[in-house]
Amino acid sequence: MRSIPFFILMVAIVTRTGSAQQADSPNLWLIRSQTITAELIKDSADLATFERALLLAGLAKRWWRDDSEKARSWIVKAIEIVEVIPNKENADERRARLRTARSLLQIVTPIDQKLSKRLIALLSDRAEQISEGEREANADGLIKAANVLVDRDPKRAAELGALALRVGRPTEIQGLIVRLRSREPKLSDELFRQTLVVARQTLDVGLLNSLSHAAFPESRTFGAISKIPTSDHLRAEVLRLYLAYLQWNPISAENRSSICRSVVSFIAPVLTEFDRLVPEQASNVRQVIHRCQSDSPLTRQRLEDAERDKPLNTVEDLLKAAADSEDIKVRTVYQYRAAALAKSRNDIEQALKILDSMSAESREFMGESWLSYRWDWAALAALSYFKAGDIYRMRLVINEVPVNLQPFAKIAFMRQLPATRDKNTDPTLEFLDDARTALRRSSFTDNEKCGWYFSLLPLTVKYQSAQATDVLREAVSLLNRIENSRDKKGNNDGSSALIDSLSKNLPASLLEMDEYVVKEAVSSIVSPSARVKVRLELLDACLERLKNTGRTTTSNTN
Repeated sequence: MRSIPFFILMVAIVTRTGSAQQADSPNLWLIRSQTITAELIKDSADLATFERALLLAGLAKRWWRDDSEKARSWIVKAIEIVEVIPNKENADERRARLRTARSLLQIVTPIDQKLSKRLIALLSDRAEQISEGEREANADGLIKAANVLVDRDPKRAAELGALALRVGRPTEIQGLIVRLRSREPKLSDELFRQTLVVARQTLDVGLLNSLSHAAFPESRTFGAISKIPTSDHLRAEVLRLYLAYLQWNPISAENRSSICRSVVSFIAPVLTEFDRLVPEQASNVRQVIHRCQSDSPLTRQRLEDAERDKPLNTVEDLLKAAADSEDIKVRTVYQYRAAALAKSRNDIEQALKILDSMSAESREFMGESWLSYRWDWAALAALSYFKAGDIYRMRLVINEVPVNLQPFAKIAFMRQLPATRDKNTDPTLEFLDDARTALRRSSFTDNEKCGWYFSLLPLTVKYQSAQATDVLREAVSLLNRIENSRDKKGNNDGSSALIDSLSKNLPASLLEMDEYVVKEAVSSIVSPSARVKVRLELLDACLERLKNTGRTTTSNTN
């Protein structure tokens, strides 16, 4: 029988027998954090090479505040892994190495500028030797790293954005431009102009679409909108660039499909801006839009909406448009837009009624989206009634959710409960039992259930702690079943991918209840990737508790 390390045994003893003061001791949380870190280092031997690099960088990020020297050594090891180019590296191996380098860059950029330069060089050098898709991915990796820096170092963020334009055609540059505009408008405008230059030289459709998002965010249903709008001068430049694109790509039988996709995507939504800023060309743009009238009802809908004198900006207008439509997909889109608008105006009850009024065909067309909106919005409505003291309406809203979705609605409801509640009307324990029982009996796949078990776990820890370790075991059992199924099918998409969605669900208080049982359960996870992810979540929780207890001294993480 393998002996338990002395320091782990001491942690378990303190956890079970210590006073409340001891349980919240910085030294105790430091020991727990060090113990989990040691377990993760051991786990790294079971990981694939690039997964090991990401783990080392992840540990460095978490320990940087308390042990920067050790953290830096982990980062160096991680970078060295992706810097090595094997002899006869094939395309798949190169893609995996560059993908890992991009992920490392997001971790390293905010904590060590010198080391991040090594990764930037790796992604920007030899661009001509890799495929266009890889150059685009590297450019987007630089943009993601820039977004991490916007708040603390906007100048460097803008420099990374400019480098991304030289490396490839970043598909996400509009987000960086919008975020910079809120912080440093001059830097944002300069990056905007640089994007315009590259777009003008290449007429790249992705960049043209990005410029539409950055210049006219209000024309988009979703997306960040800066409080400082883009100047009309720059907006007009974008519109003239679109005109150049249309002149360079006159519609023909051969290119009609691709050009009209662009028209629908980034030209039709800003038609009214042509009327305002370049009116002399607006009629030409309308002619192109008319030529793009398609057999596709959804395409016709978007083009017709762009040309409306009065936009559909009320729930009633959208519902009328839905009722007037003979095509089921068009009707569904209008109904969803009406529901989303009602929800955005805090009329969640009306939003739910619209969702429930949709036909079976409409729900099938929306797919998983309809299911997600139905339970999520119901949870919001129920919470509103609960806070107002209307328990009858709260229960009515929950009970009207389709039976198979009720556990999700109840979990979402419990996540947002106020701290102070009337014990006579509090449904928490009832909903916890209901959700767990329903999940166990449901016909959902193990993949679908597993994420919800991990969502249920912190709620159980908080409100029904005696049941928490059982819920953890059930979640681990699902993870292992998924992994075993993956092995039998030879499928690479298993529990390691699933676990990525479980972020921030494991509370440190889980360790306070029965640390030995928790460690045993986590150790039993078959998939090394999933086991590492769960341990990283526990480490996050412990380090957060360590920080909250006031420890600021540098510590040895060996």
